[in-house]
Amino acid sequence: MSASNSESKDKKYEKQLSEIIQGELIELYGGAGYKSIIQTMVGISGKKEYEIITNYELFKELSEDVFGRLAESKILGPIKLKVDKIGEENIKQEKITKRESLRILIADDEIEILSLYKTYLEAKGKEITVRTDGRKCVDTFKKKFEENNNESFFDVVILDQKMPIMTGFQAAVEILNINPQQKIIFASGYLEKTLLELLTKLNRAIAVIEKPFSLEALDHMINNTEVFEKINKININQEEKDISKKVSEVITILENQI
Repeated sequence: MSASNSESKDKKYEKQLSEIIQGELIELYGGAGYKSIIQTMVGISGKKEYEIITNYELFKELSEDVFGRLAESKILGPIKLKVDKIGEENIKQEKITKRESLRILIADDEIEILSLYKTYLEAKGKEITVRTDGRKCVDTFKKKFEENNNESFFDVVILDQKMPIMTGFQAAVEILNINPQQKIIFASGYLEKTLLELLTKLNRAIAVIEKPFSLEALDHMINNTEVFEKINKININQEEKDISKKVSEVITILENQI
């Protein structure tokens, strides 16, 4: 890995870490509480705020200075869970990066469309597995998950909303039960309605590509890790917002893909 790539990776991790620490502190103690705690840590250590919230070990040490034996229950517990999670996700992403091609699982009951997806995306260097209904898709996902030591074999799963035997929504429920971190793209003719259903029934946002769409647009969404990161951030934060506001936020993310 080049020095620039390594530096970029470190900056990304620091940004993720700072967002977790800031978010948890504000959620637990409010904006004023956050400022008070950080000011105390700055006074103890002589470090700047940014240095503290981008270095977990330093933050942990200072938390113990501020809260004593109660540090774990007062602050470190929920933060540590999320820090471990992003660490695992970054390790998985490194594995994907080292692999030459992305693995995509696609479920759609229209064979001609599946053929188009497969031909186009394979030409783009991706490994494509196709299934003609939701049940077969879930069975394939589960089998590969187990064969891959209980880690997701597929980088992205693409689900058509309307399918026989098992709908895209029903398939998503089972896939997320197997791996809650799985990246999924819904193909639906009703963007806002589909997002509302996902947020209402699953209590989570999932990427949706609105029909009709071009193959270029589908490939772009598959490759656009920033879209998945932003949507995942909405799910992690789980702020008490009106569902319609969350739908609006996801639509804005999807419509403003870089």
